[in-house]
Amino acid sequence: MKRKEFLSTLTGSFSVACVACLAQACSKDENGAPAPVNTPSTSSGFTVNLDSDLKAVNNYVARNGFIVIRTATGNTAASFVAYSAVCPHAGATVEYNASTSSFLCPAHGSTFSSTGALIQGPASSGLAKLAIEITGSTLKVKA
Repeated sequence: MKRKEFLSTLTGSFSVACVACLAQACSKDENGAPAPVNTPSTSSGFTVNLDSDLKAVNNYVARNGFIVIRTATGNTAASFVAYSAVCPHAGATVEYNASTSSFLCPAHGSTFSSTGALIQGPASSGLAKLAIEITGSTLKVKA
């Protein structure tokens, strides 16, 4: 085989492999939605020690695929909100911006209000709100 034929065969095979990888990366699930890339790491939620975390209004904790924000003083469930950190568009992890009290998905630019409501897509729905339970100084997010 001549050098030119070898290189042509090699680059052709490489191109086919690249196209196959790109097609898989852009695939959608059976419902037509992008395949998720992130899910919360625990189905039972997680806990926060209120003696050491979330001491001031607008403090937040982002952990295990969840974001918990203190919205008011006092250690009652009404003083906190919890959301899934998974963007409903493609499953990327959203980030909370305490200075604007909003969420941003760095993957595709979706933005969400402090209530988790969708402000701007491509996501078509807001963030999932989660239940909170407080016992003593322990806050538990129920997933």
